[in-house]
Amino acid sequence: MLNGGEPPLAAVADRLEEVPWDRVGSPQRKDLLAFYGPQTLARLELLRDWLLERAPLNLEQPDPVDDWIRMVALNRLTGHSPGFFSGRTMPPNQAVSVAGQMRINEKLGITAQPERDIPAVLLKKSRGLLKDGVPAPHREAILLTGPAHTTPGIPDGSVALVVTSPPFLDIVQYATDNWLRCWFSGIDPNGVALAMHRTETAWQAMVRDVLIEQARILRPGGHVAFEVGEVRKGKVLLERLVWAAAEGLPFERLGVMINNQTFTKTANCWGVDNGTKGTNTNRIVLLRRT
Repeated sequence: MLNGGEPPLAAVADRLEEVPWDRVGSPQRKDLLAFYGPQTLARLELLRDWLLERAPLNLEQPDPVDDWIRMVALNRLTGHSPGFFSGRTMPPNQAVSVAGQMRINEKLGITAQPERDIPAVLLKKSRGLLKDGVPAPHREAILLTGPAHTTPGIPDGSVALVVTSPPFLDIVQYATDNWLRCWFSGIDPNGVALAMHRTETAWQAMVRDVLIEQARILRPGGHVAFEVGEVRKGKVLLERLVWAAAEGLPFERLGVMINNQTFTKTANCWGVDNGTKGTNTNRIVLLRRT
């Protein structure tokens, strides 16, 4: 291991051979057969339990190889190609409910999901992620979790650039979208605090609290790229609320960069094809610390 970062591919392969695949039994979460073949699900459950036992999330000295395997597995839970554990589902980074997946299966005429070779999928993705080799020696990164409006682990005036994007009001249900990842990681999604605000006033107040903290950690001349979008069928332009939230803070408001989005595979899966539903533009508020 170098710099406590990415593990060598050989270490990942060796660790996967330590998983007691021969102990696999029948799948326990029968409802998840909507996503996975029976043998795939049984092996996925075994890998989940093995990781939770030897590498719990609250471990003070985490093992980089175990954490790498968990990270890649989370990325491979759902998708629409043989490179994922699941059969044909929604694109990565979101999982519909079991009932929703059953409706997809019915629409596509799927009666049983295909089986996947879990170690092979993990190694193939790891090989792609590690193809450039281990990074050169560099200053150790800081990884923190917590609310963005209070980051005591980051010293005053130590940051050159902040790139951030908050929840867009209460449009996206992050806990619901990530329920399958939470299951695999042993996380109760109801125990995770999310900044979900129904009103523009409450959302803007949240943004101002975050900008106050970002003003503290940024050095003079440092920048903020604050990405938002338009919501509620284009009636609410969130960049205007960010612009207003920065009023009176030690920032020079440089402008807003707008990227008109081309509809993607994900958008089409959600039935977003007319330029009015969903979020159709990226709107990045650019600020400079004075």
